[in-house]
Amino acid sequence: MNLRELSRLLADELEARSPVPGDAAARIRGLAVDDGSEGWLGKEEVAITARPLLDTAFLERISEASSPAVIWRTDSRPPEGIIEELRRRGIGLLTVSGVHSAGRIISAVFEPDEKLLYSHGVARELLEGLTAGDVLARAGRLLGFPVAVEDSVGRLVAGGDEAGELVRFLQERGVRASKPDGVEETRRERRDRYVRLPEGFLSVPVERWRVEDRELFWTPVGGRTPSGYLWLDPGGDLPAHAVIVLYWAVRTLAAELGKERVRLETELSVRGEFVDDLIHARYGSVELLLQRARYLGADLSRGALVLIVDIDDFAKYLERRRLEEPAIQELKRRLADATHLQARELFDNYLLAPRSDNVILFLPPSGSTPPEALPEAAARLATRIQRYVKGLLPDLTVSIGTGRYTPDPARLPEAYSEAEMALEIGRRIRGPSSFSTFEETGTYKLLFRVLKENPEELEAFYRETVAPLVAYDSRYGTELVETLATYLRNDASMAKTAAELFAHRHTVRYRLERIRELTGLNVDRSEDRESLTLGIKAMQLLGHAPQQPASFLDR
Repeated sequence: MNLRELSRLLADELEARSPVPGDAAARIRGLAVDDGSEGWLGKEEVAITARPLLDTAFLERISEASSPAVIWRTDSRPPEGIIEELRRRGIGLLTVSGVHSAGRIISAVFEPDEKLLYSHGVARELLEGLTAGDVLARAGRLLGFPVAVEDSVGRLVAGGDEAGELVRFLQERGVRASKPDGVEETRRERRDRYVRLPEGFLSVPVERWRVEDRELFWTPVGGRTPSGYLWLDPGGDLPAHAVIVLYWAVRTLAAELGKERVRLETELSVRGEFVDDLIHARYGSVELLLQRARYLGADLSRGALVLIVDIDDFAKYLERRRLEEPAIQELKRRLADATHLQARELFDNYLLAPRSDNVILFLPPSGSTPPEALPEAAARLATRIQRYVKGLLPDLTVSIGTGRYTPDPARLPEAYSEAEMALEIGRRIRGPSSFSTFEETGTYKLLFRVLKENPEELEAFYRETVAPLVAYDSRYGTELVETLATYLRNDASMAKTAAELFAHRHTVRYRLERIRELTGLNVDRSEDRESLTLGIKAMQLLGHAPQQPASFLDR
């Protein structure tokens, strides 16, 4: 054993401090208790003393024996003079509370065989668990305090009834290990915990979080990309034996959660293939379509409403985060899990599948959700998904689009196309985090089809209508586009437009006149108003807008 290992062991077992680290690689031949007798300290042994003061004669004796360190049993802060003298001599200093006897210090260092036997027993106990729930419950019994596991999408599972309060506490405060921003950095502390065995050490990374007046701990389950987190509520500091239990618990849980992940990924892959065949109408007969859906747990015999969840600006997100492929796939899986978690709260009959960068939901009617209630239920689900994703992945947003409910399973590919169109239109006219339905797209969908089939034609129409206004606003910082959009939205009401813009009616009239001069279109003529309305929508779909922030001053 060297001094680094000794310091680490005593810090975990007895909360020892190390005011003077000493030579971390120095070899330790044993521990010697300062009893005042002749020859009490041998070569390269660490001295254990409870002296009220480490005087010069004592330090000389330590130096002569080439002792790498002194373990000082004291509850007082070591004087700076002693610290400086020990540094000068190259001797390390460890301090432990005076409540710990010399025998307790020695047993903490030289009883690894008993810990090894305990480790073997813990491993057998946990490895015999049939499920992740079994492992969690057994770990709680071995530790003697409440434990819970947080999965990769933030769901919490209690390790037995006694852990229910811990789960409620975390849920009510929105605290998750996967979202460290929920707790101030000054109230978080991370360090590795160790326990010594005959052939080396077991180590577990542990974070201590101070949440309100409670101290909670968690450790990651899994490797570089955790599959979950194990929460601990010991009611104080972690006991020494907890390191052994945690070491085996996180490994066993990682294996069980890994099996569950493989099962889910396989299921999602099968679902993805089914949805891909469905939206491209490659499913053969309708009966075969319904049979495959039933195999996946959904009844589509009465049709469905389609909802699509899509990550906003995913390419820019990946460029910003510089994620590798495993992390990208994990992100997509977490989005699918989050969508599934919210969907099951509102629907008892649905089919979910990932596809590329989005998640697709088929929402059929059921006893609890008749056809007429599907649009409202889908809107509630969209709100829940966006709110949950924002909490789970704060720097990522999703947009959602829904199609119309179709009672005919054979028309589900069309329902998907409607949802896809609603999603794209909503994102173009509202930006990120949008929610749009096919019913509300109105004339946008006609222009969107032109954009997809003949974008040059839509660009030409835009240039003939509102492009001069966009150029004028961009150059002078005016509000002609906003004024026109507000005027048209308020059915050409001058009074409503002025009130919404907080402008005088004469100012609005002046701007409308400037619009006529720039475009050649008169807002007082219904035909020209129709052209300008379509021009505004074409501008939104094409992604054109004034480049500078608007000002309240017209020029």
